[in-house]
Amino acid sequence: MFERIRQIIESTIGEPKRENIGWREYNCPYCALEAGVESDGKYNLAVNYGEDGVTKPYFHCWKCETSGKLQKLLRDFGTVNSLREYKTEMKGIRESLLYNIGDKFQDFEEINIDADISLPEDFRKINKKDKYAKEPYEYLIKRGLNDYFINEYNIGYIPYWSKDWNMRSRIVIPSYDQFGELNYYVARDYTGKRLYRKYNNPDIKKTMFVFNEHRINWYEDVTLVEGTFDHMVVPNSIPLLGKTLKRDYAVFQTLIKKAKADVYIFLDPDAIEEAKKMFILLNSTKLKNKVKLILCPEGYDASDIYRIKGKQGISELFKNAIVPNDLELAHYL
Repeated sequence: MFERIRQIIESTIGEPKRENIGWREYNCPYCALEAGVESDGKYNLAVNYGEDGVTKPYFHCWKCETSGKLQKLLRDFGTVNSLREYKTEMKGIRESLLYNIGDKFQDFEEINIDADISLPEDFRKINKKDKYAKEPYEYLIKRGLNDYFINEYNIGYIPYWSKDWNMRSRIVIPSYDQFGELNYYVARDYTGKRLYRKYNNPDIKKTMFVFNEHRINWYEDVTLVEGTFDHMVVPNSIPLLGKTLKRDYAVFQTLIKKAKADVYIFLDPDAIEEAKKMFILLNSTKLKNKVKLILCPEGYDASDIYRIKGKQGISELFKNAIVPNDLELAHYL
C-alpha cells in the first residue's frame, strides 16, 4: 500500500543506505542545502513510511534536526507533479483505511495520513453588500485595508451566528502554499470583546510552512514581518506569525534554498533583540551580506505606518534600512 509513496519520496531524495526497524536512512537534503553541496553522504535523514499502520509517516534528521511530515520533503525539494501524485496516493490510502476500519476505529485523525486543511465551515468572503459582514468590513477599513486587500488575499469572516462558538466573529486570512493550495489560516477576533484567545488558528505548527508562499517572488528582495496585517502591506513579505526564526523553521530553510536577492527583517519595535538575533542567524548562511534591518518608530508596526502614511511610509522605512556592525551585535554573538 505504501510502496508507491516510498518511490515518490525516493525520486526526490534518492535511495536509502539501509533500513533499521521500519526506518530507512537517506542523505539529508536540508544538510546538503546548508552546506552548499549536492549530497553530504552522511545518511542522517531517517524516514518512517508508517507501513506498520501505527507509526505516522515522518522524517527526522539527526544532524540538522529538521523533521516533519513526508509532504514537507516534497514541498521543499520535489516537483509539482510529485506532490500531486503523493496527495493522490495518500487520499487513496486514507479512503481504503477508513473503509476497512469502519466504526471500529474512532480516532481516525490519528491514522498515519497527512490530513488536508480546509477553511472553517461558516467561512464567508467579506463583501460590503453582505449585511453580516458590516462589522468585519469596517474593522479592515479602519486598519487601512480596502476592497483590494480583501480580494487579493481572499479575506473572509465567520459570522456571529456560527455554530462553532470559538470561531464566531473572526476575520479569516488564508495562507496558500507555493502550489496555491490552502495550508493554514489566521482567524482573528474583530470585536475587541474577547478577553482571551484573540486568535483561533489551525492546530498546525507555525514553523512547518511558509505563509502565502505562492505570493513570493524569490528573485526580488524578501521581507520578514511579524503578522498577517504587516504582510499584506509590505511587498513580497513573509509573516513569521511571531518574533522568532530558527534553523529548523520552514521559512529559514526556504529562504536559504530560494532567496536570490536581499532579505529584510522588519519586526515591531519591541522585538529589536529578536531582529538582531535573526540577522546573525541569516548572515551566517549563504545570505551573508544580503541581510538588512528595518527599524520601525516606537509604538508603531508596519500596518500602522501603512494606515497613516500609505505606501510612501513603508517605502521610506526601506530606504533607511541598516546593517548592524559587530559592536552592536556583540551582545548577541
